[in-house]
Amino acid sequence: MSFLAGVGILLLFSYAFSWVMTLIGIVVRTPEVINNASFMVLFPLTFISNAFVQASNLPRPLEVFANWNPVSALVQAARELFGNTGTAPVADTFPMQNPVLTVLVGSALMLAVFIPVAVARFRQASSR
Repeated sequence: MSFLAGVGILLLFSYAFSWVMTLIGIVVRTPEVINNASFMVLFPLTFISNAFVQASNLPRPLEVFANWNPVSALVQAARELFGNTGTAPVADTFPMQNPVLTVLVGSALMLAVFIPVAVARFRQASSR
């Protein structure tokens, strides 16, 4: 059952984040710019997280960012739900101690904010 919850939380976060990228795609002027714009969003979120390196091994400012990064919460939630926590220490921050709740709340907030904004921007852009 936790496997299905893990798949579900990954799908939910991906769907919610796709609305962020949808808004960026609507806002930029040319299709070529979306690649650069998405890179500026995805690069720090992905590489300054606990996905590749334990946050405790990062310099202090990056460690703080990684511990509060939504991608780190997603990675930690997936590890817990798939039963792959290992022996690595978990930071004593709310997102790392409650990763599933953090991802659920964060995804709900992304959906609540970015769906209406993206739809409004699309309607505005298509009415011109």
